[in-house]
Amino acid sequence: MTKQVTINGADYPVKFGFSALISFTDAAGLALEDLENLGDGMTLGTALTLVWAGLKDGARKEKQPFDLTVEDVADLIDDDQEAINNVLELFAKSFTGTQGK
Repeated sequence: MTKQVTINGADYPVKFGFSALISFTDAAGLALEDLENLGDGMTLGTALTLVWAGLKDGARKEKQPFDLTVEDVADLIDDDQEAINNVLELFAKSFTGTQGK
């Protein structure tokens, strides 16, 4: 199930499922066991890569084109810094069983 997030005035679908995790771990060079401690000392680059992966998978699920790079996402966040927190909150909810509550 996709959620919507507004970044710099535009709405984007976001999804954090296994497809997003594949994209994220591959792009960030992380192993599956690294996900367990993801929040511990996360770098800004890792956080932006996670946001990118969620946006990419949301677009895939909604059958929308997606051609943003991690750098493009960083540029979007430059103008709406609260958006990174909103997307990361969706990520946390996706894996803590609080979706839809």
